Amino acid sequence: MCDFLTLYRTETITDPVLVVYEPRIYIVVQGEKVLYLHDRPILYDESQYLISTLDLPVSGQITRASAAAPHLAVCISFSPSEINEIIRESQTTHTNIPSPHSLHNTVTTAYPAMGLSNITDNILHALLRLVNLLDPDKNSHFLAQLYKKELLYYFLHGQQGHVLRDIAQSHSDLSRINRALNYLRHHFHEHFEMNTLVTIAGMGQSTFYKRFSELTGMTPVQYRTKLRLQEARRLMVHEGTKAAHAGFLVGYDSPSQFSRDYKHIFGRPPHADLQHIRTIGIEAYKRQHEDVWF
Repeated sequence: MCDFLTLYRTETITDPVLVVYEPRIYIVVQGEKVLYLHDRPILYDESQYLISTLDLPVSGQITRASAAAPHLAVCISFSPSEINEIIRESQTTHTNIPSPHSLHNTVTTAYPAMGLSNITDNILHALLRLVNLLDPDKNSHFLAQLYKKELLYYFLHGQQGHVLRDIAQSHSDLSRINRALNYLRHHFHEHFEMNTLVTIAGMGQSTFYKRFSELTGMTPVQYRTKLRLQEARRLMVHEGTKAAHAGFLVGYDSPSQFSRDYKHIFGRPPHADLQHIRTIGIEAYKRQHEDVWF
């Protein structure tokens, strides 16, 4: 019924987990979480919502949760076409959703692709109506789509509305960088010149690297490294792949370089990290990572 809505519940504080936040809107209903976007901390709780408009590798950690007061969160997925549809319908009905240029210059304004805004009563009320539709006795697909559209409308009017409008425009810097990130997500294990991403984005070289850094908080090489190490860790933990082979599979030619990068990101070299995971239990580790993926 609500394939765009995901609910999460976690009763324990977690260790930092490296994940990729996809374009989503994240709302903590109860509890607190901290993200690190290339070492920049982003702390949010019930008073704020978080919007991510690009695929961003971050380290996430739940910092407030217990059996009596579990960490509860909601994730709402959206597509650029849905944002575009709301903008078009609002213009048709003469509803005032400012154009991107009326508040921000979409070419030169520096803003990250992940940010926080204060939650409002309108958002909370619409979200409550949407969650109430999850009653299995209700057949409310139609209403769910309406409530989702209402929520996206409020987000478009919010403090990060300009970022959502940018992602809906195929020629905006945000959309161009997103095309480069999509390529990186699918080819991070391959060897290719980073200027390939410049061509895919259809931007000037200096502009591309500047905007990539502004939007993601890292360079393309740093972005690719985090994707590689996240996948290597998954291979080791979930599939039992040996560390050296995992490094090779994700694109490393040098085992020593793989080990250095791994320790820099995860705090321990591969073998020590795997041993640590075994001490807490592989299954417990997997469940913890599944709980905080949102």
